[in-house]
Amino acid sequence: MRVYRDLTEITVPVPSTQHSAPKLQRAVTIGVFDGVHIGHRVLIGRLISEARQQGLTATVITFANHPQSVLNPPSPPLLTTVEERLELLSELGVDETVVLPFTLELSRLTAEQFCREILVGKLACKLLVVGDDFALGYRREGTVARLKELGAQLGFEVIVVSPVTSEGMRVSSSEIRQLLLQGEVERACELLGRSYRIVGNVVKGVGRGRKLGFPTINLKVEPEKLLPRFGVYAGKVSVAQSDKTNFTLRTLRPAQHSFDAAAYIGQRPTFGETEPVVEAYLLDFNGFVPEGTKVALELVAFIRPDQKFDSAAALVDQMSRDVQAVREKLKARA
Repeated sequence: MRVYRDLTEITVPVPSTQHSAPKLQRAVTIGVFDGVHIGHRVLIGRLISEARQQGLTATVITFANHPQSVLNPPSPPLLTTVEERLELLSELGVDETVVLPFTLELSRLTAEQFCREILVGKLACKLLVVGDDFALGYRREGTVARLKELGAQLGFEVIVVSPVTSEGMRVSSSEIRQLLLQGEVERACELLGRSYRIVGNVVKGVGRGRKLGFPTINLKVEPEKLLPRFGVYAGKVSVAQSDKTNFTLRTLRPAQHSFDAAAYIGQRPTFGETEPVVEAYLLDFNGFVPEGTKVALELVAFIRPDQKFDSAAALVDQMSRDVQAVREKLKARA
């Protein structure tokens, strides 16, 4: 998948005469696509299908920052960082992704300006695929109905994809965030269509886990990444085989470098700390994971909430029970 991070990088075929229009060659969809959940996948699947049938390039426009960071800050924590999003879009078969910074200037473009200058002028768009509640342009005046009018004027078709629902509710990134913050990981994963994944580099910890008999790897996580409800989780850890490993769906399937894990996400209240940490105890693993190694933690199930213990001994006793609970949970799902 080709990635553009600036509109100036994109080339449009030059018209054959001064008065002819550019060749329209792209099928486009637009959105944050945070999480690339099952609803997003249906829409993007339609984009790719239509593009293949019509001989177009399947192109996604997404944003380097959440629009809410400009329009109504603060922005919500992200289910997927930009790089994770790009990996998932590539896995789905998207041909190109344009990553735009969402700025005040961009938000003030009218729907007509956006369609004329960017969709047609920069991207040579022939087909726009959107959800039924999609809108763009200043104050969201570019509704589906308005976009169809503009498409008729500017030479592109608009296809509207119906929403995906689950248990009577529309699947959305905001709903998945809420589920994760409540510790409902298994339900969140159903809506994502995969396990919730936290990717980071291994950093040096204080060594407390090793002293307690449960050596852990500590992950440095991007600050914008959503951390779910604090507590203990059953999970899987995949260790990168090289610096260039991308943790796509393909590379996370069972492999030599994948391990069952008891994961902890929280503030370690027993030791009076307040900074959230993400760490994992790899089950039946006696090796060493060097600092700087890229690691992906997949959360499978919530075991228990974070809590403060009266002593380190009480914590160790609970950790032993946690590990057993993790083993049972993962065995049941095997």
